[in-house]
Amino acid sequence: METKQAYVGMDLDTSGGEVVEAIIEAIKQDNKDVIVEDYMVYKKVKAPKQLVLRRETVEDILGGDWEIDRIHIYMSSYFGFVKEWDEDQLIIHWENEE
Repeated sequence: METKQAYVGMDLDTSGGEVVEAIIEAIKQDNKDVIVEDYMVYKKVKAPKQLVLRRETVEDILGGDWEIDRIHIYMSSYFGFVKEWDEDQLIIHWENEE
């Protein structure tokens, strides 16, 4: 029996320009098997089972300070469960009900 893959992730408003691109690049660097779907006005970024967004990785890409709480400006929605959200990282994961 084939098991369907559980993805978690977020939708990011493309009007965020280089910041949104830096967030997507950071997610790609810090997670395996990331999929980015482009819907013109937003990008859906997803990963199997868990997605980690690290402030430090975004800052490295942007070349300056960035507060992870500013994700509210760009993230229109997310799917999965927030496991951790502090000043250093945001972790969204999928909880198995087994």
